[in-house]
Amino acid sequence: MKFKVTSILFIISFFTALLSFICFTDTITAAIGRYDFDDGISTWYYPSNIINHVGELPIKENLKLGYAFGLAQDTSGKVTTGGDDTIEKNSISSGDLSSYSKMNVFLNDNNNYISAIFQNGYFGAGNKEGVSQTSPDFMIAPSTSNTFKGITSSAFSILGNPESINGTGNTGLSSKKFFMGKDKKGNPAYKIMGYFNRKNNSGFKNGDYNFEVELLLRASPKYSAMVQRELYVKNLDNKPAEFVTLFGEDTKIGESTYGNDSVVVKDLGNKEGIYIEDLNNDKYYRLMVTNQTVDGFDSYNGQARVSNWASGLTNGLVTGSGAEIHNNSKGTPLTGAVDSAYILKWNSKTLAPNKIAHFSSAIGVNKKSYSIPTPSKTYINETRQDGTNRIGDKLKFTLQLTNNGYDSRWNAQEIIDHIPEGLEIDSSSITQSSDSFLNSQSSPTDYDPTTRTLTVPTPYKLTDGKSETVTFEATLTSDALQNLDLDSNFTNTAYFLGSDAEVSSNMTDTFQASTSFPVSTSGFKYTFQTKIKNITNHEDYRESTNAKIGDRIGYQTIYRVEPDSRFDLVTADNLDDKLPDGLLLDPKSIKTQGVNGKWYVQDWGIHTGTVNTIKPGQQITTQFEVNVSSSAIGTLANNAFITNVETNEPFDSNKKNTTYAEQVAKAAILNIRNMNGFISTPKNIDFGSTHMYGNPITLNNIYTDGNLIVSHPDNSNFKVNVFYDNDNQHNHMVNSNGATIPTNDSNLLFIKQRNNSFEDIGTWQPILPGGTPIQTASFKGNQQSLNLTKYVGINDWRIKLAANTPSGLYKGTLTWGLTESV
Repeated sequence: MKFKVTSILFIISFFTALLSFICFTDTITAAIGRYDFDDGISTWYYPSNIINHVGELPIKENLKLGYAFGLAQDTSGKVTTGGDDTIEKNSISSGDLSSYSKMNVFLNDNNNYISAIFQNGYFGAGNKEGVSQTSPDFMIAPSTSNTFKGITSSAFSILGNPESINGTGNTGLSSKKFFMGKDKKGNPAYKIMGYFNRKNNSGFKNGDYNFEVELLLRASPKYSAMVQRELYVKNLDNKPAEFVTLFGEDTKIGESTYGNDSVVVKDLGNKEGIYIEDLNNDKYYRLMVTNQTVDGFDSYNGQARVSNWASGLTNGLVTGSGAEIHNNSKGTPLTGAVDSAYILKWNSKTLAPNKIAHFSSAIGVNKKSYSIPTPSKTYINETRQDGTNRIGDKLKFTLQLTNNGYDSRWNAQEIIDHIPEGLEIDSSSITQSSDSFLNSQSSPTDYDPTTRTLTVPTPYKLTDGKSETVTFEATLTSDALQNLDLDSNFTNTAYFLGSDAEVSSNMTDTFQASTSFPVSTSGFKYTFQTKIKNITNHEDYRESTNAKIGDRIGYQTIYRVEPDSRFDLVTADNLDDKLPDGLLLDPKSIKTQGVNGKWYVQDWGIHTGTVNTIKPGQQITTQFEVNVSSSAIGTLANNAFITNVETNEPFDSNKKNTTYAEQVAKAAILNIRNMNGFISTPKNIDFGSTHMYGNPITLNNIYTDGNLIVSHPDNSNFKVNVFYDNDNQHNHMVNSNGATIPTNDSNLLFIKQRNNSFEDIGTWQPILPGGTPIQTASFKGNQQSLNLTKYVGINDWRIKLAANTPSGLYKGTLTWGLTESV
């Protein structure tokens, strides 16, 4: 048989003299507490040995992003595991230099320390003072600071100089405490806490401040290999404090120890930040700084390293703007070839006494040709926007992976989401897209209701900055309340599979992203479920059943307002059902039972029309029967739905009724047995476009649209074959002028044939008129729904074009078949 398809106390001391009391008072601040700031990490501890530690985030084998406070390299320029004992030491700040407790982010390339920040050497026993010595890191300045002295490291850095003021008034950070912890993914996190005090210096106009401060380094929860550098401040004064927050850094990417790197600082585009590249010694490294974090910076610019760190802002003032006002495209130069540096700025903030403010940025370093797949999973509530999620609400989920690599290519394969009980997915709402391809509707077969698994093939080539996206809608059901964690949050995790085309194309890597949100009960309580029975087998209604071609199947859908519901269903537009393909409806079997218990014949179709009031303890029921046709195959999920459901539960303070645009019933599952065939085949195989210039050329496919899913319930083993005949005028590839593609006896279309698994390297085999197996070994029988999409994705097809191939857009047809193994 062949199947055709288009392819983040007071101490009071006193003494007495001459019968009079003289009292001296002094204000002492309470001790630093590790949880004084709610930074989202619950595992902080104070180490017994106060030395720094080095955290690392893997990019690929032997390539990691490292981060630490203080020194992270030895005297040979190799990465260490820590050991810097100066991180709680009072900082030293003089002129343009600042030492100790400095943030350090770097690349570990096969254990070689690749700097992102200028380091003042690593000789002797290791230069602990030299770590990021020419960078001020976080700075605080009043918006009125506009003297000719500029925004200098010694006068404005938060670290300051507690031991010697050096004429700037910037005492800086004292009583430092170093804490270690881990985030929810197990990545190391480090922070230094202390008290920040400054007395205004009239020459610098650097302001009076009394803050508690937290400096934090942790892995970005959004990007797979980036580090967030964060600042928390709490105003300990009895009056409001106004300030502008800045972050300045003297960059130096690569292995060279020279001070002046003489490189161009470039714009990331979309007002997101900066990047620089090291093109020396054929190493090719890239540093990137972005504001795509919670409380990310507002302004940024590249600049040459000078004493005034506001030089990159308008007029060299903290009130100035940066490159963001130009809305540059990615790659726009922000400087010439200079001793590179950059400035980040957060807009002015006035902080009331005892209030807290937060500031963050993300930094990453990568090597040329390496992908950095960055997954995310988010949701929006389409029913309400007050931050709550209630049973019955419809949520829209977005699963996205972006390649943040450097001259790289990520071969996406598929996105998998195991839908937990408590979400009823609408399989017709599933879409997939990439930056290169328009939004398309995925096949309903991408969702397996039996295992509650969504598997969407994503056969995209993602170059730098490009993304793949899958979206779907789902309704929150009462089962969600049984699947909450200890924080009363409901969590859903997605998995993103693919390979780094330039580094390890034959190795499949998996990344994951989760979204968690609170779920609350609604005063309106209901159940909505479709059940099924095999009438031919004399069954009662149940959640799933099996059938063969010709069987008669009964469906029953009940919408019930629970007895303990505090509100009614006032009205709804329609209760309906869209049957899966392969089921033939008997229109005479349709009937509805109202809240009064009476049955009504519904000969106009499954849709009920207007649904009237259903009070607590009442329900409506619909029933109908179908016959299983020869085109039905695999697992069929059937979800009834009801639209514009209005309840008399107040939606908000205005007492307006709550309306749900659509609610989806819990699905009934029908498994079609004893039918060998194709559930789904690719709809399109795209080889892109090319200029031939009179030469022969070989192209691999850049995109495959659709799945290859086979049903073979028989126990015998089988092979899957693909057929193409360039001499068949009904199927061969032709352009709009009717011209065909000549083959010159070298064959035209090829498939990467595997031996035993899609993970095999495979060999290119011509697709023959008599058929070519996609795998030399047979597939095992007794398969209800075998997904073979990974055999037919990107770079699994090849076309050889002869030099005399006429120009044009060609289309043709492949044929698929199953053959039983003998």
